[in-house]
Amino acid sequence: MPAGPPDLASASGYLKELARRIRALRERRGLTQEDFAARCGISVSFASLLERGERSPSYETLLQVASALEMPLWELLRLDDTQDVGLHRLEAFARARRLSRMDLDRLLAVAEVLFSEDGAPGVAASRPEPARCGEPGCGKPVLARSLCTAHYHRERRRKAAGAGTAG
Repeated sequence: MPAGPPDLASASGYLKELARRIRALRERRGLTQEDFAARCGISVSFASLLERGERSPSYETLLQVASALEMPLWELLRLDDTQDVGLHRLEAFARARRLSRMDLDRLLAVAEVLFSEDGAPGVAASRPEPARCGEPGCGKPVLARSLCTAHYHRERRRKAAGAGTAG
């Protein structure tokens, strides 16, 4: 938001934009208005008015809305980019687990494999080829120890069975 007090038209515009954001965030989380209102401690009719920009929420209500949407208040009030909502959750995840740079790189590599779209233009060229399974003739992406999911679990079961009969 720009510095200084906005005029009435701008304040109304901000309220409408906040209303759109609240609704989009609620829907993205799969919450009904009833569930959302219950989490906020407000009536369903007031939640509806908020989502239409017909009521200006108090600071306390904004705190309740942010809590219900599981995000910090500053993130709720960011009106410039609705596409990156939830990034704070990834950041909190990484910080809570004290992930190192190498851990983050590994996490991103897994995410690249999980969310890659085969045949999407420019996707394959922009990231390195993922590691492939070491079993002859397999070639699937690696889970751990140079093995794909199936071969990794097969190896674990084989070792567990061998350990159980060794005693």
